[in-house]
Amino acid sequence: MSPRGSGPSPGTRLRIAREGRGLSIEDVAERLRLNAALVLALEEDRMALLGAPVFARGHLRNYALLVGVPEAEIMAAWEADEMPEPSFLPALDLRPKRRGAASWGWPLAAVALALVLVAVFWWWTTAVGR
Repeated sequence: MSPRGSGPSPGTRLRIAREGRGLSIEDVAERLRLNAALVLALEEDRMALLGAPVFARGHLRNYALLVGVPEAEIMAAWEADEMPEPSFLPALDLRPKRRGAASWGWPLAAVALALVLVAVFWWWTTAVGR
């Protein structure tokens, strides 16, 4: 989707401003409390993915404020366009990063439980044997 007027689209303006500030898509997503795929959709001018136009307007305003682009320019450029048909969200790998220590949790707990059971069995056999 590109504006009927001249110049870059609202999403392109936001992307350029984001990159100029050294922010990643994930940084923007965290600060705007959005999914990274939705930030990418904003930058690609796929506003229909955000639902009703009121949501797209709100996200555009918030994004413009975050990256220091005059929100009036973004809103004017966006309103000069038509809303595209919704399409699928881009596939991003948004699974949480697994830490090494978390993978050792269950095996360590099993070993600790086994040691406790051996200690209880040893105590029981020595106490009963007296």
